[in-house]
Amino acid sequence: MFVWSTAQAKKLLVGPGKLFKEEEEEEQEGQPLEGGQGGQGVSRRKTAARRPALPGDLERGCGEAERRVGDTALKEEGVDEEEEKEEEEEKEEMWVGERLLDLGAGDGHVTQVLAAGSVQVDVTEASPVMRKRLRDKGYRVLDVRSWMEETGDLEYDVITCLNLLDRCDTPKTLLKDIYRKLRPDGTLVVALVLPFSPYVEYGAADNLPSEELGITGSTIEEQVNSLANEVFPGLGFQLDRWSRLPYLCEGDLDQAFYWLPDVVLILKKMEISEENLYSPSMQELAKEVNLKLDL
Repeated sequence: MFVWSTAQAKKLLVGPGKLFKEEEEEEQEGQPLEGGQGGQGVSRRKTAARRPALPGDLERGCGEAERRVGDTALKEEGVDEEEEKEEEEEKEEMWVGERLLDLGAGDGHVTQVLAAGSVQVDVTEASPVMRKRLRDKGYRVLDVRSWMEETGDLEYDVITCLNLLDRCDTPKTLLKDIYRKLRPDGTLVVALVLPFSPYVEYGAADNLPSEELGITGSTIEEQVNSLANEVFPGLGFQLDRWSRLPYLCEGDLDQAFYWLPDVVLILKKMEISEENLYSPSMQELAKEVNLKLDL
């Protein structure tokens, strides 16, 4: 089971407005004081720390401390109001997109977290039991083999592929289909247990995929670098941010469950152009999406 809370989803899938606001605040924190000349300005905190103590500072400090004690009661009265305001702001920050597609949605537990920020939610799932549960929750369930055809010309703001690539027979083909179905400014969310160990549950006699994803390296760090710099750029995606979360899987007689490291990557769709056709896989992708370039 993929463990993902609403708070974690908000941090990874932050709305555009809040993201820009945080970037502006970070830039302002590093700016010099007004009146600084020739780059000599320093922050107010550093200025206060450097200034030596002056006569009268002690009396002023005591007076300020008394005022702070007097204000404590007033501040405590407003705590509940501030907490309510923060909760309302957190609700407003949840942003996914108008259309969400969750591939391999399972029982829909994680889908529910993201559905709060979407208008239309479509899902796919191979298990008949899980498909029924997803329908009961009100999601439109698409066929795992024909979801591309079922959706027609529809494009999605966000597509999630959570712990599916290592269970898929044709992971590269799946990522190419996702590229076609994402809006130009769309977001792909991928979760993957690392180190990578593919095991195909359906459609493969030997449980091995017919396509290799091409991940190199043996450690988690090496494989994240491979995904970010080789695998996903070659398929039209650029890493925006990533995190690491727990993945709980079914145990055995020795242990009730197993904890595995799950890497969550937020990827943006890259625009294919003559400038970024730097790999054969990108060229192949351009041809498959019928992009007319002089290759």
